Amino acid sequence: MKKLWSVLILCGLLAGCSQAKPQVADDPAHSVSVFGTTISPTVANKHDFYDALIKQYPHLQSALDHDAKPETYTIPGLLKTRSLNLAGKLGTSTQMDPQGLAVTKKDVIISAYSRDKAYHSVLYLLDKKTGAYNKQIVLPSTDHVGGLAYDTVTGRLWVTTMSKKGKASLSAYDGKTLKYADFSRIKKATPFDHVVALPDIPRASFLTYHNNALYVGYFAASGQGTFRSYPLNASGMPQVHQKADMDLRGSDLQVGTYETNKRLQGATFFQGKLLFSQSFGVHPSNILVFDNDGQKSWLDFDGDDTLKSITMPPYLEQIVAVGSDLYVLFESASIHYRQADLEFHADRVLKLDLKTLLK
Repeated sequence: MKKLWSVLILCGLLAGCSQAKPQVADDPAHSVSVFGTTISPTVANKHDFYDALIKQYPHLQSALDHDAKPETYTIPGLLKTRSLNLAGKLGTSTQMDPQGLAVTKKDVIISAYSRDKAYHSVLYLLDKKTGAYNKQIVLPSTDHVGGLAYDTVTGRLWVTTMSKKGKASLSAYDGKTLKYADFSRIKKATPFDHVVALPDIPRASFLTYHNNALYVGYFAASGQGTFRSYPLNASGMPQVHQKADMDLRGSDLQVGTYETNKRLQGATFFQGKLLFSQSFGVHPSNILVFDNDGQKSWLDFDGDDTLKSITMPPYLEQIVAVGSDLYVLFESASIHYRQADLEFHADRVLKLDLKTLLK
């Protein structure tokens, strides 16, 4: 890792190794790539995207966030993504499937895995203010990487992963690694700075950060699942054992475990409410809203605890609330689902106004 750090920092300082200027591409008819990764949309330009969205889901029109640019973020790599094959050699995946989403002060980060499992999974980093493609980080595995969570205190990015033995785990990059790692420069996978095993759940399907804790979700093929909180200690590391570290970062933290169901894909918190993304394949997705700030000990999916259900386009993945904005990711524009008979394919991260959406 020390050797890799030397390379990362050196590349960040040398002019000859400088990063390409961030780019925005909006025309699917003219493919644009950066170091072998497509950064242009696969389906529609922004104007046509909005027209199709409003036609099929008119109830979302009032919640479209036009106050702060950009309103959408093109998902990179859906046509081609430069990565590493299983032998560690440079190659190109045409089957990247976006899964996880995180928003930092500067970046919108999307995780994706190669559906054929022939290439390493990746992170795409987009400029939060402009939507421009900044860079890509190649992960040290082919994991599904279904969830991301950004710790706003430490600047650490957490990723849902699996151990070599197929056990659930969380892995993380520190802020310094996020800043300097760039696949176009080092042409290698970037090792995680931290890996934490999760003994209580068989798989980490989705992930979010809230109030000094990481919340991990899992759903089984039967439809039943678990949503569990892991408080963070003073170093920002999750407490995964029952004998909790007494040096916790927050004073009001509780270890909560909730039984869930109905094919949940993501979760986020907003002003005392807990929002889940829920997907049913080719059928419309939902955002489920609960009156729960993470401190309640139950979730009643069939009772009065559900405040609202919002219909969304198919193949909804992770959702992230930042301020009053809701960032929404879909996988319907990946090659596997572009072949599906859908009236709307989302090749962009959509930004919605939460206060309007939840009225």
